[in-house]
Amino acid sequence: MNPEVPTPSYSQATERRLGEFFMRRTLMFNGYADQVSLLYVSMNLRKFY
Repeated sequence: MNPEVPTPSYSQATERRLGEFFMRRTLMFNGYADQVSLLYVSMNLRKFY
């Protein structure tokens, strides 16, 4: 999930986690950037959000 790219139907910039009341900023790769970023090195993340 790329929070910097809006989808046609909704924004990915914020999210509400289960059990929480307030919205929070969405982290790149849902917070697992250190573990999974190498899998997406050659992918265009703006096109394939």
